Amino acid sequence: MPTQLCRGDQLYHPLMHPPRSKSELRAQLKNRLDGVSEQERTDASTQLCQRLIGTSYYQEAETILAYASMASELSLDPLIEHAISDGKTVCVPRIDWDHKAMEPAQIRNLDADLRMGRYGVRAPVGGCPLVEKSTLDLILIPGLGFDSGLRRLGRGAGFYDRMIDALGMPRPLMVGVCFGCQVIERVPTEAHDWLMDRVFAETGEVRRPS
Repeated sequence: MPTQLCRGDQLYHPLMHPPRSKSELRAQLKNRLDGVSEQERTDASTQLCQRLIGTSYYQEAETILAYASMASELSLDPLIEHAISDGKTVCVPRIDWDHKAMEPAQIRNLDADLRMGRYGVRAPVGGCPLVEKSTLDLILIPGLGFDSGLRRLGRGAGFYDRMIDALGMPRPLMVGVCFGCQVIERVPTEAHDWLMDRVFAETGEVRRPS
């Protein structure tokens, strides 16, 4: 059975006003993220990273694609630093905004190898080598919203869905990462939207039934 992601008896955080479209749902979830204080964000990020580091799929992964968080997102920086010190190959997406595509690029130093790019997204500097996608063991994927069915709502550009399409088989483990307040009752999906293998928040984890 899935682990509850939210405190209390509810698996999800209900929305005040049911959205009529994906764009309206994105706006509501962005408002939720904006309501998370800096201290809450720091505490939740630390807690989630510590719990992720303790999982078997982190420990067994040799090559990890993480993300460099934007200001409102849950930060994976503590996990990235720990994984680099563990000797793992750690990648962050290098984004081609014109073609709406991204490739994993290896970073060896969180501060030296990332710079602020378009839309406030930190990206690997030019000298960071690209890593073959077939070598990835674990992908940690951000989103605006997730649900107990492992559905994900992204920001609308489709970067991750296109990258997953290109991965081939077998695919690496795909773990959605978020605050507990981003887990909602139902995320609307379309045919091109990929399900996660896990959804991981500071308050718990949802996984596919075994």
